[in-house]
Amino acid sequence: MCFFKEKLTIALVVCVLSCTTSAFGAADSPADLQKVESAASRLPAPTLTTTPGNTPAKTSATPANIPASTPAHTDSGASGDTKDDSDLKSNPPPELPPQKPKFQWKPAVVQSMFLAGISNGWRFWHESGTRDALHGPFLKDWLDSISETRGWDDSDGWHASYVSHPFEGGIFGFIEQQNDPLYRNLEWGDGRIYWAGKVRALAFSAIMSTQWTLGPVSEASLGNVQLHASPGFIDLVNTPLLGISEMMGEDLLDRYVIMALENHTANPYLILAARAVANPSRTFANVMALKQPWHRETRPGIFGKNHEDRKVWVQEYKDGETGAPFAVHTDAERKEMNAAAFNPDKPLPKAAPIELYPYAVYESFLGGGSCVGGGGAGAARVSSNWQIEAEVNGCLITNLPKDNGGDSETFYVGPRWTPRATHKISPFAEVLVGARRITHDITDVAKKKELTKEWEDGLLKHDFDRSDYQVEYQSMGVALKIGGGFDKVFARSFAWRVLDVGYTRTWLGSNPSVNAQQAVTVASGLVLRLGTW
Repeated sequence: MCFFKEKLTIALVVCVLSCTTSAFGAADSPADLQKVESAASRLPAPTLTTTPGNTPAKTSATPANIPASTPAHTDSGASGDTKDDSDLKSNPPPELPPQKPKFQWKPAVVQSMFLAGISNGWRFWHESGTRDALHGPFLKDWLDSISETRGWDDSDGWHASYVSHPFEGGIFGFIEQQNDPLYRNLEWGDGRIYWAGKVRALAFSAIMSTQWTLGPVSEASLGNVQLHASPGFIDLVNTPLLGISEMMGEDLLDRYVIMALENHTANPYLILAARAVANPSRTFANVMALKQPWHRETRPGIFGKNHEDRKVWVQEYKDGETGAPFAVHTDAERKEMNAAAFNPDKPLPKAAPIELYPYAVYESFLGGGSCVGGGGAGAARVSSNWQIEAEVNGCLITNLPKDNGGDSETFYVGPRWTPRATHKISPFAEVLVGARRITHDITDVAKKKELTKEWEDGLLKHDFDRSDYQVEYQSMGVALKIGGGFDKVFARSFAWRVLDVGYTRTWLGSNPSVNAQQAVTVASGLVLRLGTW
């Protein structure tokens, strides 16, 4: 079984790399990259438009709402099958309704799996415990790892949970954006389409970060992390949410720092360094697509003919002959982009069709003890006054004896009543049914230290599991939640759930030191309102 699992792991990594190579071809050499930029320089030259101050400014020759990868023109007559003008006039092609360009799933998934292959390669090279975990039955250990996921913390340092994983989430987000033709050229300040694009990137990042944590090419399947360390939900939450925040931060820096720099210098190495340092997630996403790391969809390259053009444009700008060489989308371009994505004649509802609600929660067990954590909920509107809600949360149980730990996870679904959904102050009431799982573990600290030393000294044949030094009690039962509260709506796009209180009743078996049969919860958080903007 050890031999089978090792071969299966190698096959997964080879498959990821071979799929990537077949989809994109071999990586460009420096000479090839020079040819790419030289070819790009032969596209139609930037046109001159007039700024509000009647000063000419250069803008991209590609319309803002057309994907940058769409050819400006194509050669005809090469194959001998092209019809002449008379054929076109006598047999005009049928007019088809315009269709929005679709998201390109295949390259997006291949690029994401390329990233997973690189990350797993680093793990196997850097972590002896990950290599050792290949000895067990692959499918059983993978499923056991998934079932062990609970609580919040995963024993990684702050740099991994709050820097590395959000960086990874940002890469997934930019991979989504560069494979979403209608949203590919977005810049900070583009209006409704910008925020819609970030929601799409968030969804894709959540899917791919879940794959990285629990999927077939993940920490759970290759290394069985949840069987050896604290099996928390932190990466499932932080990777997409903080990753999208990082994306928006990089967009801000690209607009106000990098673009400003490019308007004052044509030095390619200075521009390259600024793009790499200020936009690391975008840079890495470019590499996953086998593009130049410094690539930008909305601006020309920085070497070759493009470099010569940039020197001229920057000098003309410094001499006051033209406006800034590079500028954000104009109002007309933004209007065109938004019209391509949304029907401007369709009225938008005031009551949100979909609501997403991440929140912090405090829970007081009436039998003694408390729990602190967070969760997320989603609600779909089925009528003007009613929604169907699904909710998941987890929290860390406090007030336990020394060397004891515990956590609670709850899962609910049910109806929510919203009688004033179109008002600034929107109250609600809900009745939800689901389940609660309580886990209580007792750690033998001395045994853990002994096993750690033996593993480091090479005295153990295989890395040890948490079960070798920890006793775990777990119980699960049906749960009921009755609650209510109110939202303060600040804009069409978001609201603040000021108060969300509830009473929970759970039918659990016995669990030492934890009595969560009845509890009172208090939560609060931001509500993302979709479909109203």
